[in-house]
Amino acid sequence: MRPGKRKGDVDPNDVSREACLKYVHTPVNEEIKSIGGYYKVLEEGVLDVDGKKVLYSLKAAHVDNSCCGAGGMGFLSVPGYLVTYKSEKNEEGHSISEVKHIVNKEPQAHVREILKKKYPYINVIEFD
Repeated sequence: MRPGKRKGDVDPNDVSREACLKYVHTPVNEEIKSIGGYYKVLEEGVLDVDGKKVLYSLKAAHVDNSCCGAGGMGFLSVPGYLVTYKSEKNEEGHSISEVKHIVNKEPQAHVREILKKKYPYINVIEFD
């Protein structure tokens, strides 16, 4: 392993299929039900970051069926660097992309900074 590289880190320039993960796109505004409520993707986008494409989605969670009361929150989810974009479909007809997780803190901080400028009202940004 290279110095400064942690076990499990993924090189975004490595285009080998072993380093890629399948990401199933959830349709925008489709409610995904759970026991306490639902969440949905409000918007999906691709950022250009240092010559690489980064997939992200703006999501909202709504608790409306809980013993503790109702509430909700918005958050951003970052699956990672795009390798292929909507290149296939699953059995349900949802698009599938291939991504590589962003695991290093420095590129995560850079993506977080860009997303905070675009969505200043969102405080939760998770890297899948």
